[in-house]
Amino acid sequence: MRDLASLAGKMLRNRRKAKGLTQAGLGALIPLSQAMIAGIELGKEVPSAEAGKLLDDAVGGDGELAAMWHHVRKDLHTQATYPVWSHAYLIAEAEATRIQHFANIVPGVTQTEDYARAIITSAAPLFGGDIEDKVEARMERRIILDRDDPVWFWSILDESALYRVVGSHDVMCAQLTHLLDLATRPRVTFRVLPYDRGMPGGVISIGALLLLSRPGKNEAVYWESGLNGAFLEAPREVEVYRSFYDHLDLDVLSPQASTDLIRKAREEHHARCEHH
Repeated sequence: MRDLASLAGKMLRNRRKAKGLTQAGLGALIPLSQAMIAGIELGKEVPSAEAGKLLDDAVGGDGELAAMWHHVRKDLHTQATYPVWSHAYLIAEAEATRIQHFANIVPGVTQTEDYARAIITSAAPLFGGDIEDKVEARMERRIILDRDDPVWFWSILDESALYRVVGSHDVMCAQLTHLLDLATRPRVTFRVLPYDRGMPGGVISIGALLLLSRPGKNEAVYWESGLNGAFLEAPREVEVYRSFYDHLDLDVLSPQASTDLIRKAREEHHARCEHH
């Protein structure tokens, strides 16, 4: 994304010169310092949304420069919000036509705001950052389920995800209700790996695992354990995780039995909630 900032900077410099403006002269119109204009032209500084629009207007960028800086700011926000190992995954998530998921917590794009806030708050001592910024970023990712051509999203949940209290019983009740609502959508499926069935190959825990299908690209894998993770695209590496997931798929409950269990967990374990 730094390349995009450099490209925008070069375009700004060329358009500024074509307008017969010095860096100081352009800065006076915004207003920004000459040093700030120089930094933007070198791709080392990124203007705010307001300043970017004013710069674009001043040099006749027709909105192109402002749009480029918007993408740069969005990428910088992602880098500041998410661990470095997840950046490639977030790009792939937005591109994906199908995502297959397995974890012992509710997947990020299906989390309610309160559930996400509880998870992110508990991780704050390890990863830092602004909690509300992270919650907002996670909520924005849910667009892949809501767009006109939504992703096919198939999730296998370890049964513990239904019973472990994240935030409070009220938070859990609302979260499980949200899963049940999502499960009525034709492209969203939840299945549960019950306690009495093991994972393939004697694996005890794998954290979160996601397999992503993208147009014109190899299948990719993302895994994370909470403290680290990786995004993999090499076919030999992906094949191992694909085989694991396919074997796991043989032992999970059916979609109907899974939604019944989700409903049972909500009504019996989180019985104090008001979402029956």
